[in-house]
Amino acid sequence: MQILTKISGKSKDYLPLLDMINQGVQVKSDLVEKNLANEKLVAFLEQDIEQVGLEKILFHYKQNKEKKIPFLPVDKLISEDEIDDIMQVLKEVLSSGRFTSGPYIPLFEKNLADYLGIKYVIATSSGTDALMISLISAGVHPGDEVILPANSFAATENAVLAIGAVPVYADIDPESYCLAASEIEKHITEKTVCILPVHLYGKQADMGAISAVAKTHGLKIIEDGCQAIGSSGLGAFGDGLVLSFNPYKNLGVCGKAGAIATNDEALAEKCIEISYHGFESGKKNMKRSDFGFNAKIDNLQAAIGLERMKYLGLHNFKRFYLAKQYIEQLQALEQDGYIKLPKLTDDHVWHLFPIRVLKGDRDEIAKQLLDVYGIETDVYYPILSHQHQTNLVSKKYKQTTLPHTEKAAQQLLHLPLYPGMPLQDQEKVIKGVHHVIKSSVQ
Repeated sequence: MQILTKISGKSKDYLPLLDMINQGVQVKSDLVEKNLANEKLVAFLEQDIEQVGLEKILFHYKQNKEKKIPFLPVDKLISEDEIDDIMQVLKEVLSSGRFTSGPYIPLFEKNLADYLGIKYVIATSSGTDALMISLISAGVHPGDEVILPANSFAATENAVLAIGAVPVYADIDPESYCLAASEIEKHITEKTVCILPVHLYGKQADMGAISAVAKTHGLKIIEDGCQAIGSSGLGAFGDGLVLSFNPYKNLGVCGKAGAIATNDEALAEKCIEISYHGFESGKKNMKRSDFGFNAKIDNLQAAIGLERMKYLGLHNFKRFYLAKQYIEQLQALEQDGYIKLPKLTDDHVWHLFPIRVLKGDRDEIAKQLLDVYGIETDVYYPILSHQHQTNLVSKKYKQTTLPHTEKAAQQLLHLPLYPGMPLQDQEKVIKGVHHVIKSSVQ
């Protein structure tokens, strides 16, 4: 058992932290890094876990009395404690009248920078805006090519298209489902300027290998980390890191917001300009860039983000606990060749929990889980970027083939997982998956 002498509150610490707790080792809260995102994790560790019980403390939410087990219940994504905290800060913002610009924005950016261990953070009005701004600021111009995976949310490709650049789709690593470094070089041309890897489902792409390719060819890297906040080492390799605070993300606000994080001062300055009408930082309404967006985060959302950030370390630990339960309890199905499970790696924050159906029909299994057991599942993302029925795809990507991406898209199924998920619900999901998958191939 690894004894932690310092706890970052990020993904690499979750397994040794859980082992220590299960072994009855007293985990001192003063070992936890002091930042806003770890505030509630510290409060959790200060409780008498051995006396009260780990699961009772972690999952003190009300039991789901309905027969249906939702995939992502929007009314349970914010706990009652968080609502109380948010209501307090809303009163402060509303009474100030400062809804757009205001003091919570730099405070939010500073706390994010401290947590990420990255020098500069520019908070934006959405993750999509953050992607566009960072790409432009990194020197991507109309007609330039950007290499990215095809199994991401449309925002990733749309950001490239919106600035006039050209998406070039490369295949994924079949183990991580993230952009494969080994597939990138075959797509590099004289027009290639940037690589845009996506950290999918909370799992980081192999950034060491991707960074090596980028350095060899003199390419920029903008990381789409919208699903991966809290993953250890996030943003360490790219020129810029993009985050989303959509309400469904591991750290969400009550609306739309995002951020760009970078250690590059020049890139940060350009992002600040582009995010607000091209104005020079610190000078009122004086343009330095030819153009810019109205894409800064609102003061109101920044205030909410600060309150919700307090829960991030604890919520990600809960996600890890649920993922570990799934992996252990569904292991028999993997051993018998029915499914493939994700690995419990130390760079994963479990935004989503995918299983890969190897025997039986994925869609029929999803239907049976819902019809027989009331278990909602989902597929992220059902239509790949190069397979949409659009004019652009028919003109430019008709001949694109991505074998690993396409096969995974046909087999992946996502099970319910969110911080407030009752353990009783997870037990029902595990039981239902066992029964439905086995019966589907008999």
